[in-house]
Amino acid sequence: MSVSELEAILARAERLSPDELAQLIKRANELSEKSQSSTVQRPPSYQALFASGRGAFATSQEADEFVRQERDAWEE
Repeated sequence: MSVSELEAILARAERLSPDELAQLIKRANELSEKSQSSTVQRPPSYQALFASGRGAFATSQEADEFVRQERDAWEE
């Protein structure tokens, strides 16, 4: 939106009655909240963070097997 468009909107808002201005403010706040909620990215869950890295295992058996393989690789 250009500065001139914003100035035109503000000039019209100055002519509103107090009730109309209150309604305008309420609607503007609703639009702002809606816009912010759609653009705000939520942080990933801890489970997603920990399960996404190298060595993430579904079971303890898989983790044990991985450790065994790593130890065997060190001994070679």
